[in-house]
Amino acid sequence: MKTVVVYRNGEQKLRIPAEIRNGILRSGDNILINGDLIRLPATKASVAAEIKARRITPEIEAMGMRMGDNGNGLVVRWAEDVETELQAKADAAYEALPDDVRAAREEREAIDKLYYRSDRALNHDTDDNNVSRGYSLRAEADRRLAAWRIQYPAAAKEERRQSLLAKAEHEDHMARGALTYDSDGWLSPDDQQRRHDEFAAKATSLREQAATL
Repeated sequence: MKTVVVYRNGEQKLRIPAEIRNGILRSGDNILINGDLIRLPATKASVAAEIKARRITPEIEAMGMRMGDNGNGLVVRWAEDVETELQAKADAAYEALPDDVRAAREEREAIDKLYYRSDRALNHDTDDNNVSRGYSLRAEADRRLAAWRIQYPAAAKEERRQSLLAKAEHEDHMARGALTYDSDGWLSPDDQQRRHDEFAAKATSLREQAATL
C-alpha cells in the first residue's frame, strides 16, 4: 500500500497509506471520504458510522476521494510523486547556485560527516583502535573547518548568523516558559518576571550580534 497526500487549496491536509479500489481511495477498511460529496440527510458522522460497520453502499463509495483533482480545491497525489517533484526542484535550485556556493556547501557537508564519524568512534565504539581513530577524525574535521572558514568567509559568516539566531529563538522559548514555570511554588511572580526578562535580554543580544555580522 502506497501513501497519498491530500491537499485543500494547496495546503496539505492529510498523509495516509491508501490504495485504489473501484476507482476510489481506501485505507484498509476505510474510504477516504470527500466531504463535498456528502448530501443531506447524510452527515460525516453517519457516513463514518456506516463505513465502520462495513455497510459500504454504492452511494457511500461514490463519496470517496479519487486520485487527482476532486474539485473545490481538493487534490490527491501519490506521496512518492510529490517527493520526486520536490527533489527535482531542490536539485535544480542547487545546480543554479554559483560554483563557489556549491563548493562551500559540499565541503561543509563533508566536514559534518567527519564530525559524525568521530562522534561514533569516540562515544559508541569500545575498540581502542576505533577510539584512537575518533580523535584523528576529530582533528581532521577541526583542521578542515578552520580552512573552510578562511576559504569561504561569506558562508562562514552566514553559518554564524544562523547559529546566533537559533540561540536567540531558544532564549525566546525559555522566556515564554519562565512566566509559567514556578519550580513547584518556589518562584514568586516577581521571580518569574525576572527570569523572563533575563532570557529575553539574552535573545535580544544574540539578535543584535547576528545583525552586526
